[in-house]
Order: sequence, then C-alpha cells, then structure tokens
Amino acid sequence: MTGAPLRLTMKAVRKTDYWIALPTNAPIRGGVSGDTLAELYEEVEAAKHFILDAPAETEIIVTYLYEVAGVPPAVLDTYRELRARRDQVAAQLGETAREAVAALRAAGVSVRDSAALLELSKSRVDQLGA
Repeated sequence: MTGAPLRLTMKAVRKTDYWIALPTNAPIRGGVSGDTLAELYEEVEAAKHFILDAPAETEIIVTYLYEVAGVPPAVLDTYRELRARRDQVAAQLGETAREAVAALRAAGVSVRDSAALLELSKSRVDQLGA
C-alpha cells in the first residue's frame, strides 16, 4: 500500500428487516444491503474499492453514520465517543501501571506492598511486571 489511506463514509439505515449502507462521499451513489450489521459490514468491505474506484491494494478506512428510526443519532454518537475515550484512558492506565510496577520493583518494594499501593491484586502486579 502506498500513500495515505482513502476514507469512505457510509450512512447505515435500518429498514424494516434489513440494513442499507449508502456512501456519502463517493462518486457512486448506489449502496449495499445486509440482513444484519455484520452482513452489511461484509458487503461494504467487498464493495469499498469499487465504490471509490480505487485499486485493490489501496487502504480504505470506512466510517459509518447510523440512522435508526426512533433513536436520536446523538445517543449513538455520544456512546461511541465515550467508549473511544474510555479505551484511550484504559490504554494509558495500563502503560502507567506497568511503569509504576517497574519503578516500585526497582525501589525494592515487594509485590504485596506494590499491590496495596496500586490497589491491584498481587497476580496483576506480577503480570504487569513480567
């Protein structure tokens, strides 16, 4: 793959008994459908290079906008935003915990005391120190 990846935004709309995804930023306006979101994602993956008229080796990042009757878009957007922030904080917490365990170990603090200081189990401290 060369160059920056292309981006494709698909508007996923829930119909009575299936989903349809329509590109919002592509020269082709036709969409794909699936009975479930998993099927829809597979169809989009299969069609994304065609939709953007891009070579198969081009990386394409797909973003979905969801439309479900009776569900305000802000509800889903807020959930996804908070979940992404939570995942980022969890990654930072894990790295900081590894650093803290290493520093405590280097200072000669026991696993038991390190666990108490960090409010973790002894086995978790062992895991982070490995």
